[in-house]
Order: sequence, then structure tokens, then C-alpha cells
Amino acid sequence: MKQHDANRHPGPWRVMRVDSEFAGLLVAVGFVVMGLVSMPLATWFLLGALVLGVGVALLLRCTRKG
Repeated sequence: MKQHDANRHPGPWRVMRVDSEFAGLLVAVGFVVMGLVSMPLATWFLLGALVLGVGVALLLRCTRKG
């Protein structure tokens, strides 16, 4: 009898190895595209993310170092 364990498929999680940075960029680009085609949820998400990002950037710039 032939053993089939040696030729098993490695499974989806062993084949699809994506680093978190690339996955985050894909998600961000997806939300930007959905916001541009006027999906209401994505538009509000995009605006909220921009406002939050600007707020954090200003907060980090205004705080003293050291």
C-alpha cells in the first residue's frame, strides 16, 4: 500500500505567507478604493482615519522630546 501522508497538500496557511505590512497595505488600498467609489461606510472610515492620523501626527509633533 502506498502512503499518502508524504504527498499531502501543505494547506492554505502554509502556502499563503504574507507579511503583516503587505496585508495592511492591501486593506488600506481596498478602503481607499471603496471610499472613492462612494461606499458610505468606507467613505466615513477613510475620513475618520485621515482625521485620526492628522491628530496623532500633530500630537507627536507638539510633544516635547526627552
